[in-house]
Amino acid sequence: MLALVTCFNCSWSQSEDYAAKASIIDGIRAFEAGEDRADSLFVLGERHSDLAGLSAYNAGRSLLEKSEAGQEARQAFQRAIKSASDQQLTSDAWHNIGNSLLMEQDLENAIEAYKSALRANPRNEAARYNLSYALRQQQDQQDQQDQQDQQDQQDQQEQQDQKDQQDQEDQQDQQDQQDQQDQQDQQDQQDQQDQQQEQQDQQDQQDQQQNQQDQQDQQDQQDQQEQQQEQPQQVEGQISKEDMERILESLERGEEEVQAKLMKAKSQGKKKKIEKDW
Repeated sequence: MLALVTCFNCSWSQSEDYAAKASIIDGIRAFEAGEDRADSLFVLGERHSDLAGLSAYNAGRSLLEKSEAGQEARQAFQRAIKSASDQQLTSDAWHNIGNSLLMEQDLENAIEAYKSALRANPRNEAARYNLSYALRQQQDQQDQQDQQDQQDQQDQQEQQDQKDQQDQEDQQDQQDQQDQQDQQDQQDQQDQQDQQQEQQDQQDQQDQQQNQQDQQDQQDQQDQQEQQQEQPQQVEGQISKEDMERILESLERGEEEVQAKLMKAKSQGKKKKIEKDW
């Protein structure tokens, strides 16, 4: 920062405003004493017809001491640039505008202000140095921004990769679940077919057994019929074989009794008439 300009390199006319000049002098004293009223005194000095630009510049310089008055300081320097005819004062005003913007990290506008200072006075080495410093700061910011963008892009890519991997895992899980469901459905279908086949086998076995039983019953019935056909049938009114055997047996017993009687009669010497009981 430049010191306050205390030398008035200008010609004063007979009609100079002594009150405005006094305000400028009082403002310089207040600034050197560290008083807050210095900027307001310099603003009063801007009413001087020839010293308006110098007063505005000093007002801006005093306002720079207040961290919250950067915008007001730049406005004062802009008034100084419009009013001053001295290129050194104009260059210093642009330089301090650049300093104010640099403190607020507005590097782009600060660089433009330093360039304006050098255009007004190419020998302003302070402006040249601060321009170089601001350019390095801007490059550092750009590098940090590029690095941050690269990191953000990398983070975004990693997030996308994680999302893709998660989507792939979810898709694989869904496929596995579907495969398990298909396998379970296939197993259930196979079990159902096995059960139906078992029932069918049982039914076939029962049908086979029933057929065999029916065939056996039919065979037994046929054998019985054949047996009945082979046995002689008793004709109605004819003596059966059993009855005939009983009659013959009875005749044989009767014959034995007659013979026994004859033998008894002979032994007794008597003749008797023999009669059969049949």
